[in-house]
Amino acid sequence: MKINYILLLAVAALWSACSLDEPEVQIQDNDFPFRLQIDEEGADLADAEDYKVEISFADYLGELPSAAITLTYELSGEGDFSGAVIDEIIYEYEEDDCVFEREMAFTDQTITIPVDADLGTVPEAFEIVVLMNEAEIDASDSEFELIITGIETTDNVMFSDANTFAYEILDNDMAGEWILELTTESEFLDFQNLFGTISTDLAALTFAEITGEVKFEYAFEEMKIEIEQVEEEEVTECEEGEIETEMENLIIEIEADYDAEDGEITYEGSYFTEDAEELDFIIEATYSSDADDEVVMTFTSIIDEDHFESGDELFTGNTSFTLIKD
Repeated sequence: MKINYILLLAVAALWSACSLDEPEVQIQDNDFPFRLQIDEEGADLADAEDYKVEISFADYLGELPSAAITLTYELSGEGDFSGAVIDEIIYEYEEDDCVFEREMAFTDQTITIPVDADLGTVPEAFEIVVLMNEAEIDASDSEFELIITGIETTDNVMFSDANTFAYEILDNDMAGEWILELTTESEFLDFQNLFGTISTDLAALTFAEITGEVKFEYAFEEMKIEIEQVEEEEVTECEEGEIETEMENLIIEIEADYDAEDGEITYEGSYFTEDAEELDFIIEATYSSDADDEVVMTFTSIIDEDHFESGDELFTGNTSFTLIKD
């Protein structure tokens, strides 16, 4: 036992000496390259005319590059989108709470990210507007793909390994915008009893404080519910140096990811409690339709993912609403 103890002390001393001899490693922030990234996929309704593909810089340290960057790309379409082309490339510059939209130069093979005269650097993000359905027909079996094939720059900038954006038609049953009219206090209370569990703002409202119009908007993998209030607010916007002020109804929003298939739909999102604690929720529902412009949606449960045990659902039952296509 005594010998083993001495050996242990010797090994510990040797390890300590080696550790002290190791050089310090100092990370140089300016050694990290800037990295451009592209949205990888998207979708819109069958009659959508164009689509905006965003390219942006990932999180970075210091100032963005002050020299122009050239990207090479390939754009190809299939079906009704075989003639897909870039229509324009735009980015935004903000000054004194006013937004100015500016364009980038491009050819059929290259995109030039310029140094903005006001920023002194390249912009942080920009959108490539792809025109794929100028006639706005109800396209079918159509898609397009935008691939960034190369980057030329004098600065330490690279493009993400994920360099391809793929677009398909958004063809799930719920795609688009739907309107729910709450015409009676009873209908409102049913709606509030359901969604008030994940919206403290909605839970605090009365029937007299809403206009009765509720909008359900289903986009690519994401949806939102907008509850319009009677109360209005003054909204001032400034674009291209033009200031516009108008009155708009206050809106309460509920947002979630969703998956709809074969008459079943699941929503996943987060909400804040009265104590400002952020919690995750899951909503389960079914839907059915006897007409193209109408759907009956039946909500069966809402659970809190973070604090859930069987019997502790935020909501359980069968509450149905009829949504009309907008």
